[in-house]
Amino acid sequence: MGNIVYRDVRDAGELWEVMDVMKDAWGMEDYTEAVPPHIMWAIMHNGGLLKVAEEDGRVVGFVLGFTGRDERHGLYHYSHMVGVRRSHRGRGIALRLKLEQRKWAINNGYSLVIWTYDPHQGLNARFNFGKLGVINREFYPNYYGEMRDSINRGLPSDRFRVEWWIQSPRVEMRIGGRDRPPSFDEVKDLVYMPVTTRLKGSLRVVEDVKLATRDELVLVEFPGDINLLRENDLREALRWKLELRKVFSYYIDRGYIVVEHIPLRENGERRNFYLLWRTGINPLLRGDYPWR
Repeated sequence: MGNIVYRDVRDAGELWEVMDVMKDAWGMEDYTEAVPPHIMWAIMHNGGLLKVAEEDGRVVGFVLGFTGRDERHGLYHYSHMVGVRRSHRGRGIALRLKLEQRKWAINNGYSLVIWTYDPHQGLNARFNFGKLGVINREFYPNYYGEMRDSINRGLPSDRFRVEWWIQSPRVEMRIGGRDRPPSFDEVKDLVYMPVTTRLKGSLRVVEDVKLATRDELVLVEFPGDINLLRENDLREALRWKLELRKVFSYYIDRGYIVVEHIPLRENGERRNFYLLWRTGINPLLRGDYPWR
């Protein structure tokens, strides 16, 4: 394996390579759902960001973002896509691209980066919360409508819209390795768990949902592997999403913030949980946690 170089795009012709990465990373059948080169070129030349990861003269990853604005935050940097070729996953390329984006955003006067992702994807949850230190205060059912790539096909495009406060102590400690998410054992006696599950053969499915707000901390289970579940039982995968819609909407509407992803290995099974905390944003961004 050669060395990875992280750099700006040199010319418009390279944007076709970026599209190839999109197609590969998301399992697109064609380029219909990829961002066209002329749009990427326009973003680059109007205050946006496009950086690539290159190995041996070949683009193997990219990060794409532009300026956003809303009433809650004012101006922020919106991170639209981060993608890495499937052959290059597991080498820390996506993390390095996000850190390059953070450095660029700070240098350009931003304190906040926002993006959406599917909250049912455990690896993305681990990356966003565990490695980067994002938080989440927004949930949108079927945000993009129908999506036809292999990752999203067949299920509604429900999304978290996460906040990455790039100059906060929480983020600085998390990316610097001085902070980590709590383990399941550290929080299990402090939380309310509204979702109960059971094994259906080898697959874990939702058994019941009971919503309550008596506790400051709430631990919400979500699929250990939504992609495997979808392949084996699409109906149960859809039920997970529909039940979790109720849970996320209920708690986020009542002031809870999604603060951590907590994985659990139990009898060889991978399980996933989100930790929600009813709090203001300031103690969270300082890294003041009630479980420590």
